[in-house]
Order: sequence, then C-alpha cells, then structure tokens
Amino acid sequence: MIKNTLSVSEGSQPGWSVYNASVKFSLPKQSALFGGILGEVAGAILGTATGALTMDLTGILLGFTAGIIIGAVSGTLIGLIVSRLAGISGGAGVGAYAGMGIGAVLGMMFGLMIPESVRLSANTMNIPVLNALTSSRFETVSLFAFLVCILGTLVGVWVGGRNYRPRAIR
Repeated sequence: MIKNTLSVSEGSQPGWSVYNASVKFSLPKQSALFGGILGEVAGAILGTATGALTMDLTGILLGFTAGIIIGAVSGTLIGLIVSRLAGISGGAGVGAYAGMGIGAVLGMMFGLMIPESVRLSANTMNIPVLNALTSSRFETVSLFAFLVCILGTLVGVWVGGRNYRPRAIR
C-alpha cells in the first residue's frame, strides 16, 4: 500500500520529528549560510579560472583552494550584511549594490594580505598576463578587489532576491 507522506500526522511517527523540526533560523543566519555556500561555489569557479592563467596544475589547484576559502568567508559576510541592509523589503537591487561594495572592500583586504613572496613567485613565471597582474602590490590588490566584487555582486543579488517579500497591493 502506497502512503502519501502528507497524510501522515506529526505525532504518529517518532522519526518524522526531524522533518517537522520546530527549529527556525533567523533571516541573517539563513542568509549567511546560503551566502557561504553560494560563495564557495562561485569562489571555486573564479579561483579555478584565475589559477588557469598559470597553465600549471599546481596553480589551478591553488586557485581552486584559495577560491573556496575566500568565497566561503566573503560569501558568509556578504550574506549576513545584505540580510541586515536589505531585509525582506530591499530586493535584488539593494543586494547587488551592497554585495558589490562589500566585496570590493573585502577583496582589497584579501589582496593586501598576499605575502610578497607569493606575488614575486607569480611574477617570475614569465607569463605575460601574470606579469601584468602581479607586477606591484597595487595590481594584486586591484585584481582581488575586482574578483571578490564579482563574487559579492552574485551573492548579494541572490540573497537579496531570495529574501524579498513583496508587499500586498491594497
């Protein structure tokens, strides 16, 4: 006999309490979790694409790993801040601009934390694109600010659009 899962009452099965959990996450926690997951995925894609500039498997894997770490941290922070700024009435537009601004600032901070030895080792690979992007600290910070700004815009739009609840027209 096939049973419809919607017809099962809440109290009849002890294992169903997980499905009907009374634990509710608040909007900032839910947005931070969603932003972190989305940031990891987007960071992995951006990191792999940036690591592919080295044309070396080690550079690709390093870019992938750094992209996941930076994406998780920045996605969580951006999701949290966008949920505070936009709330349920801001929408995707507020999320986009908030994520863009916060992402650029976070990218600058991440770019400033890159050790000089890593920047110089990328500069010695004699790849013209990497030579241009790592010739000074300013170019490195600009690259990270740009990449995390893209990630922040993506996370901000998605979190702001997901949290948006339209008002009823009267």
